[in-house]
Amino acid sequence: LAAPAARANEIRATGTLVFKREMTLSFKAAGIVKNFSADSGDTVKAGAVLAQLNPTEVGARDRDAQAQLDNALSALRRAKELQAKGFASQARVDDAMMAVTRARAGRDASAFDAAKADLRAPTDGVVLARLAEPNEVVSPGKPILTFGDASGGLVLIVPVADNQITRIREGDTATIAFAGLSPVKAEVSRLAAKADQRTGAFDVELKLDETPGGVRSGLIGEARIEPTIKDGASRLLSIPALALLEGRGDTAGVFIVDAAGKAQRRSVRVAGFLDDLVLLAEGLKQGDRVVTSGAPYLRNGQTVTIVTEPQS
Repeated sequence: LAAPAARANEIRATGTLVFKREMTLSFKAAGIVKNFSADSGDTVKAGAVLAQLNPTEVGARDRDAQAQLDNALSALRRAKELQAKGFASQARVDDAMMAVTRARAGRDASAFDAAKADLRAPTDGVVLARLAEPNEVVSPGKPILTFGDASGGLVLIVPVADNQITRIREGDTATIAFAGLSPVKAEVSRLAAKADQRTGAFDVELKLDETPGGVRSGLIGEARIEPTIKDGASRLLSIPALALLEGRGDTAGVFIVDAAGKAQRRSVRVAGFLDDLVLLAEGLKQGDRVVTSGAPYLRNGQTVTIVTEPQS
């Protein structure tokens, strides 16, 4: 039957599955990587040690900072003792106090760096990639691990054209298909405010309702989005592609079966294709019965017998 295509209003796009929040972890201080306690693909809990710096160098800097503070405190005591005896000015005492303040700040910074010699998981999540190796010398801020925050869930980022982004709203539903997995329900959680300068496409973020087993960051998913704003395609009639006869350009022929059971040839104008369906701009009305099997062998006005497949 010629009928409106239920899926003609869908927006289809392909994108990559990623964690909602992915971050790069690094050490605060320079040093030599001692070891890794987690590798790519490992699921970890918040606070778990992921990697460690060799403590020798970090500890030496911490001890040196403490020694400088002790020396500054001793100098301050001597300056105050000399001032009490009239052999030191207030300026000398002030300088000694300033030196203590600076040494204490250096000791605190060094202690902080020493505490960060263990790289820990900021939240529950997954180690996505390891970017360094044991015994490698690393500088402060050098990326060591890529980490996915499990609390934010997984999202599929798909690019859509400008005439599609205007039809989508946050909260619109979608269905995502991954190779080898059952379809997953999702909804639009974010719309890009600006197009990509290279492609002109707008990124749409789809948040998965649930995370089925086997889903991993980096999978390619095919999304079908049900937009809030419908377009003209949703009003077109559709018929099986098998019903089309020879065509030229956007014009083709089909056979319909009239009320008397006779085959009648009709000329139709094709507007597009949707899976195994043909979208028609004109030529048929809703409810027309079209011939899909044996149409090339029919003649106009020939009687047609409709055979129903027996139910098993």
